[in-house]
Amino acid sequence: MIEFPVITAGSRVAPEHFHARWCDVSTHPEWAPGMEYIRLDGPVRPGARGVMKTRAGQETPMLVSDVVPGVAFQDTVFLDGGTLTVRHESHRDGTGSRLELRAWIDGPQAAELAARMAGLEEVLAADLAGLIALVEREH
Repeated sequence: MIEFPVITAGSRVAPEHFHARWCDVSTHPEWAPGMEYIRLDGPVRPGARGVMKTRAGQETPMLVSDVVPGVAFQDTVFLDGGTLTVRHESHRDGTGSRLELRAWIDGPQAAELAARMAGLEEVLAADLAGLIALVEREH
């Protein structure tokens, strides 16, 4: 397994508002500019399957690998030679939220995939900043 650096940020908005946006996968392109779409075959729950497409890539199978109501949303994308998992967490921090994104690659070609994904931390940080800006405007 290859882990990427953890991305953290804070916000004045309560954590459940971030969790709601993460679980509303159809709205991810609103705050993640590199994302074209995510489509699930059913409701957001652990085990739900679907596809995602970045603007620069091709459609890729995915799985909702964990959901902790009000706190965490985790998705796993299936790549040739491995999987990329991203865990999104929101925790109460005083009067607002502490947000964390953790990402890791598993599989026989994890090292090669990680090398090809150089810059993933910057993409995730920009996506999180976009989400914070959107949610703060809404609340």
